[in-house]
Amino acid sequence: MAAPTRILKPVHFEGPEGRLEGLWSDLGGGLSPAVICHPHPAHGGSMHSKVVHTVYRVLNHAGHPSIRFNFRGVGASQGSFSGWDGEVADVAAAAAFARAETGLTPIWLAGFSFGSWVGSKWALGEPPGGIERMILLGVPVDRNVDDRSFEHLDAAAKLPAPILIVQGEKDQYGSPASVLALRDRLAPRGTVEARIVEGADHFFTGKLHQLEAALKEGLGLS
Repeated sequence: MAAPTRILKPVHFEGPEGRLEGLWSDLGGGLSPAVICHPHPAHGGSMHSKVVHTVYRVLNHAGHPSIRFNFRGVGASQGSFSGWDGEVADVAAAAAFARAETGLTPIWLAGFSFGSWVGSKWALGEPPGGIERMILLGVPVDRNVDDRSFEHLDAAAKLPAPILIVQGEKDQYGSPASVLALRDRLAPRGTVEARIVEGADHFFTGKLHQLEAALKEGLGLS
Protein backbone atom coordinates (compact mmCIF):
# COMPACT_ATOMS: atom_id res chain seq x y z
CA MET A 1 0.00 0.00 0.00
CA ALA A 2 1.34 3.41 -0.92
CA ALA A 3 2.07 5.83 1.91
CA PRO A 4 -0.46 8.66 2.30
CA THR A 5 0.42 11.92 0.60
CA ARG A 6 1.79 14.54 2.95
CA ILE A 7 -0.18 17.74 3.26
CA LEU A 8 2.31 19.82 5.22
CA LYS A 9 2.30 23.58 5.69
CA PRO A 10 4.13 26.12 7.86
CA VAL A 11 1.82 27.83 10.34
CA HIS A 12 1.92 30.41 13.11
CA PHE A 13 -0.48 30.54 16.03
CA GLU A 14 -0.80 32.61 19.17
CA GLY A 15 0.98 31.45 22.31
CA PRO A 16 1.24 33.01 25.77
CA GLU A 17 4.30 35.09 24.78
CA GLY A 18 3.49 35.78 21.13
CA ARG A 19 3.34 33.79 17.94
CA LEU A 20 4.58 30.22 17.85
CA GLU A 21 5.98 28.62 14.70
CA GLY A 22 4.80 25.19 13.61
CA LEU A 23 4.35 22.65 10.85
CA TRP A 24 0.79 21.40 10.37
CA SER A 25 -0.13 18.23 8.52
CA ASP A 26 -3.67 17.03 7.82
CA LEU A 27 -4.64 14.26 5.43
CA GLY A 28 -8.31 15.00 6.00
CA GLY A 29 -9.18 11.55 7.31
CA GLY A 30 -11.00 12.75 10.41
CA LEU A 31 -8.67 11.11 12.95
CA SER A 32 -7.69 12.76 16.22
CA PRO A 33 -4.89 15.33 15.81
CA ALA A 34 -1.51 14.94 17.49
CA VAL A 35 0.63 17.54 19.24
CA ILE A 36 4.34 16.66 19.05
CA CYS A 37 6.71 18.33 21.55
CA HIS A 38 10.43 18.70 20.89
CA PRO A 39 13.49 18.27 23.18
CA HIS A 40 15.17 20.88 25.38
CA PRO A 41 15.24 24.37 23.79
CA ALA A 42 18.45 25.33 25.58
CA HIS A 43 20.29 22.31 24.15
CA GLY A 44 19.46 22.61 20.46
CA GLY A 45 15.99 21.07 20.58
CA SER A 46 13.49 22.11 17.93
CA MET A 47 10.58 20.79 15.90
CA HIS A 48 13.17 19.61 13.36
CA SER A 49 14.61 17.00 15.74
CA LYS A 50 15.04 13.67 13.95
CA VAL A 51 13.08 11.89 16.69
CA VAL A 52 10.22 14.40 16.43
CA HIS A 53 10.22 13.95 12.65
CA THR A 54 10.10 10.17 13.05
CA VAL A 55 7.04 10.43 15.30
CA TYR A 56 5.44 12.73 12.74
CA ARG A 57 6.12 10.27 9.91
CA VAL A 58 4.54 7.38 11.82
CA LEU A 59 1.43 9.36 12.73
CA ASN A 60 1.17 10.89 9.26
CA HIS A 61 1.28 7.45 7.69
CA ALA A 62 -1.51 6.36 10.04
CA GLY A 63 -3.61 9.34 8.94
CA HIS A 64 -3.43 11.51 12.06
CA PRO A 65 -3.22 15.29 11.61
CA SER A 66 -0.30 16.69 13.57
CA ILE A 67 1.27 19.92 14.74
CA ARG A 68 5.00 20.06 15.33
CA PHE A 69 5.96 23.40 16.79
CA ASN A 70 8.85 25.35 18.25
CA PHE A 71 8.57 26.30 21.89
CA ARG A 72 8.92 29.98 22.81
CA GLY A 73 12.30 31.41 21.83
CA VAL A 74 13.13 28.61 19.37
CA GLY A 75 13.36 29.31 15.64
CA ALA A 76 10.76 31.91 14.66
CA SER A 77 8.69 31.42 17.83
CA GLN A 78 8.46 34.56 19.92
CA GLY A 79 9.33 34.82 23.61
CA SER A 80 12.16 33.23 25.55
CA PHE A 81 12.83 29.98 27.39
CA SER A 82 10.96 30.00 30.71
CA GLY A 83 12.70 27.14 32.47
CA TRP A 84 10.07 24.45 31.69
CA ASP A 85 6.84 25.61 33.34
CA GLY A 86 5.89 28.30 30.82
CA GLU A 87 6.33 25.86 27.98
CA VAL A 88 3.40 23.83 29.34
CA ALA A 89 1.19 26.72 28.19
CA ASP A 90 2.82 26.53 24.74
CA VAL A 91 1.58 22.93 24.48
CA ALA A 92 -1.91 24.16 25.39
CA ALA A 93 -1.72 26.72 22.57
CA ALA A 94 -0.66 24.03 20.07
CA ALA A 95 -3.51 21.79 21.19
CA ALA A 96 -5.98 24.67 20.81
CA PHE A 97 -4.70 25.23 17.27
CA ALA A 98 -5.09 21.54 16.38
CA ARG A 99 -8.58 21.42 17.82
CA ALA A 100 -9.62 24.56 15.97
CA GLU A 101 -8.26 23.22 12.67
CA THR A 102 -10.00 19.86 12.94
CA GLY A 103 -13.04 20.61 15.08
CA LEU A 104 -12.08 17.58 17.21
CA THR A 105 -11.47 17.60 20.96
CA PRO A 106 -9.48 14.40 21.65
CA ILE A 107 -5.73 14.90 21.24
CA TRP A 108 -2.81 12.53 20.82
CA LEU A 109 0.14 13.91 22.80
CA ALA A 110 3.72 12.98 21.90
CA GLY A 111 6.84 14.34 23.54
CA PHE A 112 10.56 13.62 23.32
CA SER A 113 12.86 14.18 26.32
CA PHE A 114 12.06 17.70 27.62
CA GLY A 115 8.92 17.45 25.49
CA SER A 116 7.85 14.31 27.34
CA TRP A 117 7.89 16.20 30.66
CA VAL A 118 6.20 19.36 29.38
CA GLY A 119 3.65 17.49 27.28
CA SER A 120 2.66 15.06 30.02
CA LYS A 121 2.42 17.91 32.52
CA TRP A 122 -0.10 19.63 30.23
CA ALA A 123 -2.00 16.41 29.51
CA LEU A 124 -2.64 15.73 33.19
CA GLY A 125 -4.52 19.02 33.43
CA GLU A 126 -6.92 18.19 30.61
CA PRO A 127 -10.55 17.26 31.35
CA PRO A 128 -11.74 13.66 30.77
CA GLY A 129 -11.83 12.84 27.08
CA GLY A 130 -9.34 15.56 26.16
CA ILE A 131 -6.42 13.16 25.68
CA GLU A 132 -6.80 9.99 23.61
CA ARG A 133 -3.22 8.66 23.57
CA MET A 134 0.16 9.67 25.00
CA ILE A 135 3.56 8.81 23.51
CA LEU A 136 6.64 9.58 25.63
CA LEU A 137 10.12 9.10 24.18
CA GLY A 138 13.55 9.40 25.79
CA VAL A 139 11.97 9.99 29.18
CA PRO A 140 14.63 11.62 31.41
CA VAL A 141 13.78 9.77 34.62
CA ASP A 142 17.37 9.36 35.86
CA ARG A 143 19.32 12.52 35.05
CA ASN A 144 17.47 15.63 34.05
CA VAL A 145 19.60 18.64 33.13
CA ASP A 146 17.31 21.02 35.03
CA ASP A 147 16.66 18.73 37.99
CA ARG A 148 13.07 17.98 37.00
CA SER A 149 11.34 14.73 37.89
CA PHE A 150 8.20 12.97 36.75
CA GLU A 151 6.44 13.33 40.10
CA HIS A 152 3.40 14.74 38.30
CA LEU A 153 2.83 11.34 36.69
CA ASP A 154 3.47 9.50 39.93
CA ALA A 155 1.00 11.76 41.73
CA ALA A 156 -1.79 11.37 39.16
CA ALA A 157 -4.83 9.60 40.59
CA LYS A 158 -5.67 8.35 37.11
CA LEU A 159 -3.79 8.61 33.83
CA PRO A 160 -5.65 10.63 31.19
CA ALA A 161 -5.01 8.11 28.39
CA PRO A 162 -3.01 4.99 27.51
CA ILE A 163 0.72 5.74 27.51
CA LEU A 164 3.40 4.29 25.25
CA ILE A 165 6.97 4.87 26.43
CA VAL A 166 9.79 4.27 23.94
CA GLN A 167 13.30 4.39 25.37
CA GLY A 168 16.79 3.66 24.12
CA GLU A 169 18.58 0.77 25.81
CA LYS A 170 21.60 3.04 26.37
CA ASP A 171 19.72 6.26 27.13
CA GLN A 172 21.99 8.26 29.44
CA TYR A 173 19.05 10.14 30.96
CA GLY A 174 16.77 7.19 31.68
CA SER A 175 17.85 3.57 32.01
CA PRO A 176 15.56 0.74 30.95
CA ALA A 177 15.32 -0.32 34.61
CA SER A 178 14.11 3.14 35.64
CA VAL A 179 11.64 3.34 32.75
CA LEU A 180 10.21 -0.08 33.55
CA ALA A 181 9.93 0.92 37.21
CA LEU A 182 8.00 4.03 36.14
CA ARG A 183 5.74 1.85 34.00
CA ASP A 184 5.06 -0.46 36.92
CA ARG A 185 4.27 2.44 39.26
CA LEU A 186 1.82 3.94 36.78
CA ALA A 187 0.18 0.69 35.65
CA PRO A 188 -2.41 0.54 38.48
CA ARG A 189 -3.78 3.90 37.30
CA GLY A 190 -3.98 3.30 33.57
CA THR A 191 -2.62 1.41 30.59
CA VAL A 192 1.15 1.87 30.22
CA GLU A 193 3.44 0.05 27.80
CA ALA A 194 7.20 0.46 27.55
CA ARG A 195 9.34 -0.55 24.59
CA ILE A 196 13.13 -0.53 24.73
CA VAL A 197 15.05 0.03 21.49
CA GLU A 198 18.13 -2.18 21.59
CA GLY A 199 21.46 -0.36 21.39
CA ALA A 200 19.89 3.11 21.12
CA ASP A 201 21.13 6.16 23.00
CA HIS A 202 19.00 9.10 24.14
CA PHE A 203 18.70 10.51 20.61
CA PHE A 204 18.22 7.09 18.95
CA THR A 205 21.35 7.83 16.93
CA GLY A 206 21.56 5.41 14.01
CA LYS A 207 18.42 3.66 15.31
CA LEU A 208 15.60 5.73 13.83
CA HIS A 209 14.28 2.80 11.80
CA GLN A 210 14.13 0.72 14.96
CA LEU A 211 12.40 3.63 16.72
CA GLU A 212 9.84 3.79 13.92
CA ALA A 213 9.20 0.05 14.22
CA ALA A 214 8.78 0.30 18.00
CA LEU A 215 6.28 3.12 17.59
CA LYS A 216 4.26 1.25 14.99
CA GLU A 217 4.21 -1.92 17.05
CA GLY A 218 3.39 -0.13 20.29
CA LEU A 219 0.57 1.83 18.67
CA GLY A 220 -0.78 -1.13 16.77
CA LEU A 221 0.07 0.41 13.40
CA SER A 222 2.31 -2.34 12.01
